[in-house]
Amino acid sequence: MLYPLSYGRRAGRKSSDGRPMRPIRAGRIGGSRFIRLASDANLQQTAGMSEDFGLTRRQALGVAAALCGFGALAQSGSAQAAAPSATLRVPLSKYPALNRVGGIAMVGNLGSTPVAVVRTAASTYIALSRICPHQGGTVAQSGSGFQCPRHFATFSSTGAKVSGPVSSGLRQLSSRLSRNTLIITG
Repeated sequence: MLYPLSYGRRAGRKSSDGRPMRPIRAGRIGGSRFIRLASDANLQQTAGMSEDFGLTRRQALGVAAALCGFGALAQSGSAQAAAPSATLRVPLSKYPALNRVGGIAMVGNLGSTPVAVVRTAASTYIALSRICPHQGGTVAQSGSGFQCPRHFATFSSTGAKVSGPVSSGLRQLSSRLSRNTLIITG
């Protein structure tokens, strides 16, 4: 509780349990000076709490700040570099649209990233992330390309930007063909 500065200077101020009060913190609120009072018993109880854990308040705050700093460093690194590489195996026989050149199939997720596969030549396929680079919406197939439902940006079948407020095309994922199965990695 905050009291006017003059309150603590008067002799004889006692806590509810009858112990003398003393100022532990001073400050200003709207031009008036205030102090916080505590009894010796409260101060000993607070001090005992920090001694139980073997840390002073200053040390505990230092540890908390260091942990926050380590968390920020971990977040500043690339999420792909920190996460193990995910793999998506796509059996081409399950997707009839991929039997012809220009065919597009929505094949599932690579981790949390929705993936589309496009057949670009007789034995060439590309895998695209379906996450729009503008606002993170999931693009859908639209004719022979893709369209974002959030802002109607359009992309070609190879993921290149065609129109809309996006600054780049869809991200192409690593893929290789092995025995009629397309293996996609992040």
